[in-house]
Amino acid sequence: MNISELVGKKLPEIKKLLFSETTEEAFVDAKLVDGTIVRVEPALEIGASVAVVGEDAEVVPAPDGEHELESGEIVRTEGGVIVEIMTPEPVEEEAGEEKEEEMAAEEVAAFDPEAFKLDIMDSVATLIQSEVAKFAKTEKVSDIEKAVGLITDIVEKMAATPKEEPSKKVANPFNKGIDYTEMVEKMRAITKK
Repeated sequence: MNISELVGKKLPEIKKLLFSETTEEAFVDAKLVDGTIVRVEPALEIGASVAVVGEDAEVVPAPDGEHELESGEIVRTEGGVIVEIMTPEPVEEEAGEEKEEEMAAEEVAAFDPEAFKLDIMDSVATLIQSEVAKFAKTEKVSDIEKAVGLITDIVEKMAATPKEEPSKKVANPFNKGIDYTEMVEKMRAITKK
């Protein structure tokens, strides 16, 4: 098989791997406090669509109003779209002023800016690594890896193909048999000045 045939055979597969669109739709299923399952597309955020999943798997837009999720978040919808997300405020226990002052003094004494900086950097690094790991698991990355592998195979075969000398020497119309080395040396001397 020559290189042209190899490229012709592999090119459609490479195009398909690199340029095909994925049509997967991302959604999140959540449960309301009453046990109702809701489907949020693409994620729990303002502007996302919300639908109620019935027992018969029928999906209908969520009614307008406030819906409390099991996680404690309250989602307000209008026309099946999230317009507001409210998170519950943590309930604080009442403590005496002395206890608060004592805790504040301990926090100031225990605060280490270098340790705080390292904790922040570690958290950011962990977040970045988790995002990269999510991206690395996608189908598109594996498709790109396959396409690069196919291209690499073609290039390796092209490099291994022996170079053939041309069967007929083509005359250079610009070469009139003149030796230009003297002219080139003069030009170099002028540009060095």
